[in-house]
Amino acid sequence: MAEVQCVKCGKAGEPITEPLFMGRMESEIKANVCKTCWFEWNGPGKMKTMVINEYQINLGDESGRELLKKQMRAFLKLGEAVDTSKLQQSYRPQQ
Repeated sequence: MAEVQCVKCGKAGEPITEPLFMGRMESEIKANVCKTCWFEWNGPGKMKTMVINEYQINLGDESGRELLKKQMRAFLKLGEAVDTSKLQQSYRPQQ
């Protein structure tokens, strides 16, 4: 299986093979992000959950979904940087 050159970690890694249900962004993510870095974002209890909780994002609202996409793109290094100071202040590593 071919590896993907990950823009997040900068290493060649295992590609994402499962469907992401991300619409047009899915091909961009699969082409540029390794499975390990995707799991750091989307795994249980990982960064996606932290972003939703810290920013109190309502996923039923379009503006909430857009904020989550913006944070995801910044975390995966697929877009412009965003302010993550709120996350950094509250970050507690899992034990």
